[in-house]
Amino acid sequence: MISLQDATKGYGETPLFADLSIVIAEGERVALIGSNGSGKSTLLKVLAGQIDLDSGRVNVRKGTRCAYVSQDDTFPQGVSAVEVVDAHLMGLGFEHDEVARRSSMYLGLAGFDDVDVIVSTLSGGWRKRLSLACALAQEPDCLLLDEPTNHLDIESIEWLEVLLGDLSSSIVFVSHDRYFIERVATRVIEINASYPRDHLASEGGYADYIEYREQVLDQLKQQRDSLANKVRREVDWLRAGVKARTTKSRARINEAHRLIGELKGSSLGERPSMELDFSTTQRKTKELLNAERIGQSINGRQLFSDVSLVLSPGTKLAIVGPNGSGKTTLVRTLLGELPPNGGRITRAPNLQVSFMDQARSQIRDGLSLREFLCPHGDSIVFQGESIHVAAWAARFLFSHNHLARNLTALSGGEKARAILAKSMAQQADILVFDEPTNDLDIGTLENLEEGFASFPGALVLISHDRYLLDRTASKVLGLSEGGAMLFGSYAQWETYRVDKRTSGAARVSRSAKGESDIETNGGSSQTKSNKRLSYKDARDLAMIEELIEKAEKKVEATQRQIDSGEFSSNAVKLTELCEILTGQQAEVERLYARWQELESATKGH
Repeated sequence: MISLQDATKGYGETPLFADLSIVIAEGERVALIGSNGSGKSTLLKVLAGQIDLDSGRVNVRKGTRCAYVSQDDTFPQGVSAVEVVDAHLMGLGFEHDEVARRSSMYLGLAGFDDVDVIVSTLSGGWRKRLSLACALAQEPDCLLLDEPTNHLDIESIEWLEVLLGDLSSSIVFVSHDRYFIERVATRVIEINASYPRDHLASEGGYADYIEYREQVLDQLKQQRDSLANKVRREVDWLRAGVKARTTKSRARINEAHRLIGELKGSSLGERPSMELDFSTTQRKTKELLNAERIGQSINGRQLFSDVSLVLSPGTKLAIVGPNGSGKTTLVRTLLGELPPNGGRITRAPNLQVSFMDQARSQIRDGLSLREFLCPHGDSIVFQGESIHVAAWAARFLFSHNHLARNLTALSGGEKARAILAKSMAQQADILVFDEPTNDLDIGTLENLEEGFASFPGALVLISHDRYLLDRTASKVLGLSEGGAMLFGSYAQWETYRVDKRTSGAARVSRSAKGESDIETNGGSSQTKSNKRLSYKDARDLAMIEELIEKAEKKVEATQRQIDSGEFSSNAVKLTELCEILTGQQAEVERLYARWQELESATKGH
């Protein structure tokens, strides 16, 4: 469908990638990964036709329609969601009737109950859904997505996984979400100048990529070891001296220098990395923070209530829940920035907290990176050792030239690394990280996980990165519908959430059929048990009740418009509404058929 041949692109003396050749086949889902600055987003824009290569070619099969969704979701002010999609489609040349059909269909697919909602009132997650609706409404042959999980909560990410899994179009996406890559990708490509042709391609998901990468690195290491042995022999020969300067010996000298240069240039596909070792006060207090039955509400809406928890040295607490459930508010309440509506919080005397907030509010205009990392003098004290600010910055992959730059001029990944550098230099009893994974590449996330695991103090973590939560958290506090529950691991919370949604859908199904939750068998009562479904089927069953309800509401709304008589003299509009109604009714029938299929599967029919 799309091929990239000998592609080179850069913005300075060193190209982001060079002589890169990639083929995107019909129907495959390709994940692009790599360190920050490796050129992933640039490559996606090249495939989308938004920027040109310095050299090389992009070949797109004739008639192929590509749709691109950037990291940043920007829309005009004062417009509604449906106006955004309408304008997007009309700008691409679609006819009015087709625009109306596609806007209605794909805004519904994206979860919009109210298509007239003003865009400026939408949260980051809903703005991302709107961007996806615009792209999907094009019904593209190839969908290009740059960090599509940004701003989405866990439930929305799972919704997106199912949605993309059902698409027939090719998908190329940039992501650092390892579970998302595992569940969506059919091929993983790492952009890395250390590999031959600047990339490594692996069939399958993220787990397959990790396994394949280790095999390749092992082969490269063997090649490097063999090359090193050759170089060692040639160096010994050169040092021994060559008495006869024949043509043959001169050729051998040239070959020896070539081998030495080749050995210096072989770096085994290694990513730039940094070691994260957070400083602790070594406080031995048993309870750093004790919250007893605290609650919080905003504008009369109860976010959570009766939350009790204890943070001790070694506690690794993750706070999870949908967007708007109060995760960040709970953290700010625990830290004393907001007074609780009920209950009480006891903190250890002189408690030291290092807080990385989601908005990166520590990044202020007017400060250079040097001033941010080292406000006084030119050295940083870390674990009793004085380290020059340039050497400290280098540990976080900053060059000497970065030190003079204004913080606001740094990229998203650089800002995140700057805050990590600041946090590591501060002694803390409790680390609090609110969505720390934003703008971080996979290599940095792996280092962050190691840093969290080795920190002897308490950790409070808010994240939508399920891999990070699964690997890091020893306790999980789940927020939903104004309540809170404590679990022993992320996997326990995930199982509880899926079971709750699945059993809820099953209860509605039995109610629709006139059945009870309990059936009598031989005089004894027993709860019906569902057979285990696949991950995708369980997700579909958990979501289908809500989807059917939304689909039926759309049918009712369209039918009311037709029955109102408002358009009885407008044959064009009436025909348009009838076509929309037919499509909506077909969608309801499809959902009911899918529901029946899943219900039969749970009973083994």
